[in-house]
Amino acid sequence: MHVNLTRRQALSGLAVSGLAVGGAAGLSPAPARSAELTYPGVNLSGGEFGDLGRPLGQGYIYPPDQAFAYYASRGLRLVRLPFRIERLQPEPFGALAERDLAELRRCAATARRHGLLLVLDPHNYGKRDDRPMEAADLADFWKRLATPFRDAPGIAYGLMNEPVAYKPAEWRPIVDRVVATIRDLGSDQLIMVPGAGWTGAHSWVSEGNAAAFEGFEDRNFMFEVHQYLDANSSGTDLQTYVPGAGEDRLRAFTDWARARACRAFLGEFGFALPAGRTEAGAMLAYLKANADVWRAYAYWAGGPWWGDYAFSIEPDKAGDKPQMALLREYL
Repeated sequence: MHVNLTRRQALSGLAVSGLAVGGAAGLSPAPARSAELTYPGVNLSGGEFGDLGRPLGQGYIYPPDQAFAYYASRGLRLVRLPFRIERLQPEPFGALAERDLAELRRCAATARRHGLLLVLDPHNYGKRDDRPMEAADLADFWKRLATPFRDAPGIAYGLMNEPVAYKPAEWRPIVDRVVATIRDLGSDQLIMVPGAGWTGAHSWVSEGNAAAFEGFEDRNFMFEVHQYLDANSSGTDLQTYVPGAGEDRLRAFTDWARARACRAFLGEFGFALPAGRTEAGAMLAYLKANADVWRAYAYWAGGPWWGDYAFSIEPDKAGDKPQMALLREYL
């Protein structure tokens, strides 16, 4: 989705719980419609916040242990963990920063204790230091990050958040190279594969991601798309919801993925209440009804630094946010 400064700065292997994933055109029949949405979840923001020059604990944080416990207690089973590549790997082709890597390890261990699948999410829009990342740079980053998590249970790799630096035909060969790099390590972890641009479900077919990823193959993956419900699908209008968007904006992608026996991860969606109740409920009902395709989602967003952000589901002194009750209706 289109992230503006206000929103941005308001600031596992093949058998993850028996989940069958993957698929490619012509490899297997369409899945049965009786599947369940296995991993409802949340983005836990903090690692992507703030200016790069500010240190850990001041400019950005990683979620505290109690956050994982809270979301697990509410029935969620997945955490998408955003962070900035420049913090984890300060120099291209350089070593990972020990302090940030230690935080990722802590989050992974905590998520595992609470039965949560942790999706590692470089939240960089296809860029490093505001310049498009080269394929070799991104492949090197993932080689270094996948190595310590190669055999860790309960880990998935989100290749890149919203790679707006690329068009679909440019992005596909980069994905192929990065996925091959990860698999060459011997890692069988689940990989979340985004389309180029904002990776919108509503525009997957019309803007070229469907054509670019025709025939994509890997032994353990989901396609990752994002979807918001305002007029331009950006998530920046916090109070306006287009009638019918909750179902209509997912339909073309769902049909495309089902025809190819592929699974999907709705990596971002969010809504304010009461304005968004109708369309958010329709979206959640659609995901549940089409769980042969939609196997996971991550609500945007939780995390203790959101303040009064209208989409936040981080609990406050009064307890659960109202969005949490609506999410739980559809678990």
